[in-house]
Amino acid sequence: MGLNEHIWQVVGYSNSGKTTLVEKLLQYADANNKRVATIKHHGHGKRLTALDTGKDSWRHRQAGAVGCSVVADQTLQLQLTNEVGWKVSDILSFYEQLNLDAVLIEGYKQEDYKKIVVIRDKEHLELLQELTNVQAVILWKGIELSEAYRSFDINDTRTIGEWLLAQWEERKHD
Repeated sequence: MGLNEHIWQVVGYSNSGKTTLVEKLLQYADANNKRVATIKHHGHGKRLTALDTGKDSWRHRQAGAVGCSVVADQTLQLQLTNEVGWKVSDILSFYEQLNLDAVLIEGYKQEDYKKIVVIRDKEHLELLQELTNVQAVILWKGIELSEAYRSFDINDTRTIGEWLLAQWEERKHD
């Protein structure tokens, strides 16, 4: 079974709590000895800011390198440019090499991976009609679902983590 069975998206509107939820799920997975990588969609239309401005790797890119990697201790930092844009599948092809248990994708609402949807406001429930492959809905206090989705309270990250790891284990044994 490939990595594709263990790819989950965390989606929702801006400021719904996606990043905090991903962070807590990563901590839970790490505490349970799971190797998880993430993909974060930066949907604000701005270029990413290089953390290495003025350093050798930055100079390499300025000189025309389309890829640059820096290795220090046990960390690899990889920066690649792609004129046609990076797709989730491109990044996942790199992740296939890492012997991961799972990948959490924050954003990319239109992709068709299994989704955990974070709903902060009642008006955001409309998002559920626009998405495919919804597996669970995370609700802020006071929000109720009229549809039959598996749902969790935003503050119950332990239960969410237990459920998600159980999904990964179940699929591992299919």
